[in-house]
Amino acid sequence: MFDRRPKLYRGIPGSSEQELCKTQYRAQRVENEGVQVEDGNSAAISAMDTSLYKQTVTSRGIAYNYYTSKAQQGRLTLLFLHGFPSTARDWRSFVSFFQEKGYGIIAPDMLGYGNTDKPTDPSLYVSSKVSNDLVDILDTEQVDKVIVIGHDWGTKAASRLASYFPDRFIAYAFLAVPYVPLYLPIKFEDFLAAWKQRNGYDTYGYWPFFSSEQADRVLKDHIDSFVSVLYPHDPALWKTILGPVGALKKTLLERFKAPLPTYISQQDVECWKETFLKNGFAAPTCWYKIMMNGMQAEDDKRTWKDRLRCDRPLIISQKYRPSAPSPPAHAPIFHGAATKDTNCVAANGHALFESEEFRQHSVTIRDFEADHWLIFSHAADICRELESWIEGTVVKASL
Repeated sequence: MFDRRPKLYRGIPGSSEQELCKTQYRAQRVENEGVQVEDGNSAAISAMDTSLYKQTVTSRGIAYNYYTSKAQQGRLTLLFLHGFPSTARDWRSFVSFFQEKGYGIIAPDMLGYGNTDKPTDPSLYVSSKVSNDLVDILDTEQVDKVIVIGHDWGTKAASRLASYFPDRFIAYAFLAVPYVPLYLPIKFEDFLAAWKQRNGYDTYGYWPFFSSEQADRVLKDHIDSFVSVLYPHDPALWKTILGPVGALKKTLLERFKAPLPTYISQQDVECWKETFLKNGFAAPTCWYKIMMNGMQAEDDKRTWKDRLRCDRPLIISQKYRPSAPSPPAHAPIFHGAATKDTNCVAANGHALFESEEFRQHSVTIRDFEADHWLIFSHAADICRELESWIEGTVVKASL
């Protein structure tokens, strides 16, 4: 079943979240004042209760910080996985929406972020190890099965959970970035060329900079410029600032500045800056280093070598197929595509989920007229769509 009703959510100029972040790093203490939803209706967004943050040490000795709230009777639990460069705070609007409706919540600071450990050894970030960490957190909370929701690199983590622990996940939601297939070793030049051919412009030329030893220092020394790049007032800027190799570093060194988009407040920016000036980027950029140095590809290849039929990944060649589809066909999939995201192009997600690989899956796709940060600009709309999908498709599939 494939549900792709023509439903495009449009933003309202001037809509913006207003949150106040207080610097309390020890337990990621964040207080939120509230948000105005895009359709003009007021929605009170309660704080992510500071008493609900926990710490646990996983089976491999990594300390994770995470927000958790128990599900009410008859409600499912949602696992929220953020990407780069973020913390669990990115999910504040989602947490409030679903917690108030009785859903269980688990939202970790991912490895390298917030108050979770920040090792700088890239080998610790490969998916086989991170997947075990996340399931260890579920075990700590004594939660058997959950719905996993990812954004940015969080969708790669969600995708690998589908590969390693499919029995622990009822359904999968991918926001901005679609399901991320298994990788196999490939020259980075070939990787760039393939995506340029697909998108019509350079797309991932910023990866080498993030993978360099100087990235941490340059990003901290030019953090205001990085904010202007990270949250672009014009989404098309990413084509020229992020896409070409060397462009991002050059832009930062030139101290590029631009207005903030309406979906992020100055208070949010100051909170983000405090967090990353304190913690740095040496650990978060390991998520890129494992892609550039081949560690992630080797991790995928080593773990799934008996299931691979070809030596090219799905993102490059449609001839590649795992012998067992992932996620499993019985697990519903939701994809929130950002139509203004020039990096994770919405059309590519549509093409992936419309391919033969997902022919047997129940896939729901919703388009949002947003850039990569749709979880900020369209949080209310996405929450409503997720709730509808959960209460309809997911619940029926789990009966």
